[in-house]
Amino acid sequence: MRHVRVPGLAVLAVLAMLVLLATSSSASSASPLAPHPGTRYARVRQVCPAPKPGDAACFALALVPASVGAADVSPYQAGAGSSSKGPAGGLTPADLASAYGYSPSVGGTGQTVAIVDAYDDPNIEKDLGTFDSQYGLTACTTSNGCFEKVGQTGSTTSLPAADTVGWSVEISLDVETVHSVCPSCKIVLVEADSESLADLAASVNEAVNLGATEVSNSYGAIETQMGASEQAAYDHPGVVIAASSGDTGYLDWDDIFNLLEAPGRPNAPASLPTVVAVGGTSLKLKANGTRKSESVWNDNGPPSGRGFKQFSATGSGCSTLFAAPSWQQSAPGWASAACGTKRLDNDISAVADPYTGFDVYDSYVYEPAFKAGWQTVGGTSLSSPLVTALYGLAGGGQGVGYPAATLYTHIGQASALYDVASGGSGYCDGEAPGPCGEPAVNEEFGEIDCEGTTSCDAAAGFDGPSGVGTPNGLTAFNGPSQLKPTVVTEAATSVEAASAVLNATVNPNGEAVSTCTFEYGTTTAYGHSAPCSSLPGSGTSPVGVSAAITGLAAKTAYHFRITATNASGASTGKDKKLKTLA
Repeated sequence: MRHVRVPGLAVLAVLAMLVLLATSSSASSASPLAPHPGTRYARVRQVCPAPKPGDAACFALALVPASVGAADVSPYQAGAGSSSKGPAGGLTPADLASAYGYSPSVGGTGQTVAIVDAYDDPNIEKDLGTFDSQYGLTACTTSNGCFEKVGQTGSTTSLPAADTVGWSVEISLDVETVHSVCPSCKIVLVEADSESLADLAASVNEAVNLGATEVSNSYGAIETQMGASEQAAYDHPGVVIAASSGDTGYLDWDDIFNLLEAPGRPNAPASLPTVVAVGGTSLKLKANGTRKSESVWNDNGPPSGRGFKQFSATGSGCSTLFAAPSWQQSAPGWASAACGTKRLDNDISAVADPYTGFDVYDSYVYEPAFKAGWQTVGGTSLSSPLVTALYGLAGGGQGVGYPAATLYTHIGQASALYDVASGGSGYCDGEAPGPCGEPAVNEEFGEIDCEGTTSCDAAAGFDGPSGVGTPNGLTAFNGPSQLKPTVVTEAATSVEAASAVLNATVNPNGEAVSTCTFEYGTTTAYGHSAPCSSLPGSGTSPVGVSAAITGLAAKTAYHFRITATNASGASTGKDKKLKTLA
């Protein structure tokens, strides 16, 4: 439960100092040169209200166009630098496809992507039609069987009350993103009666009952709010259950700007070990729409120089409740996250920064102040449906019980994943704690930075804010990496007259090693074998193995090598020699 924190004078003084420094930084960094021709100005609006206890909030963030010099306004490049842009200046379906290296026309047949949101959007099918017409996409309607809208009991007629708080914007973002990524996927929109965690959980169960092969969830609450029965709704082996990690940074530290104590916990359902937790990035494109670079999304905190205006960053951090699954704990670099055995957000990431957001069409006026039409929307509410639809395009979970495990078998494969290695989701934005004000500020506000660990700072390979990285085509979703074990025969140790210890390393490459054996003998025909003292498991990093052998002849040269087998085949190491003592 979140508690209002009444800051003392010291805390207020620090906060005032931060705002002053941020303002000074922004002023000193302002360029006197004319803005780039593609420059626009906007502020970010959180679409859904903060959740009450027992409720969730959607994570959609909308750009609100503004004039130069207005309060809390930032400049940005329309279309993230691409020569093409959507009607409101955001990314287009073609931009997403070129940036992430997939073809929307190559898969998805037979897949059903469910989207779970709260309340009813009465105009969603009509708005999807407008979106499809704008981009020349195949129509997705109830009549042609591509689209279905149901309530949380599965009824097509008994729907929840019409939205009055902002979830309809989330619905437009989710539905239009999924259809743009996977036009051949069927979409089932399950509308919960309310934003309560209980109603949303019931809707996830109903989505699976209706045959969903993938389920996208762009909402969350502090993980301690979610009870056991609600947690169970996100555990459906074989079904891809994806969830946004949130928009308030590492362990939700951004809550301090609402005079709330930093919760020190990540959001659920993303923190559950049974889901694919999806984090957010800032994406920059080349003029042809391909990816130029990608970094952890963080719109606030030094050294960004944006002066705490947006108060948004991708969620990440170690769970306080849930154990990390084996495939995460065996990831290279896991120890650097300093989570111990606890689950770490995220598994994978994709574009979320609202300044590099996606253009959607929404005509439903849920409140009088809402301006209907095209708008740019981001937040991890964009990254979750994007990743979920990519799973659909690739053919679903590929028979893997918990499809997040598949992603970890591709760590370090540039052909499958783009390595997000810059930025961070904490106060220090990936920089060293000392220069940016840690830990003194941390002592005032609670946990607001991971202080040099990879639970909030990007690093080469796996890290907390970006997970395994961002997609490069569909390879990372196409089932476990089909690689034989990687084996290296190492030098023998403890060599005596009649005995020795044979050594090697085995990288299972993500698939369980079924056999591990040393061959040895006085010639390269070997003739003798000994099993490894233990099997190296199913991780993605080298594991040392050994075998103690006896009965050797004194003062004799022996050859030996390692062989290991997984489901993809057997690998044999190079021959090594040893010579026994007298």
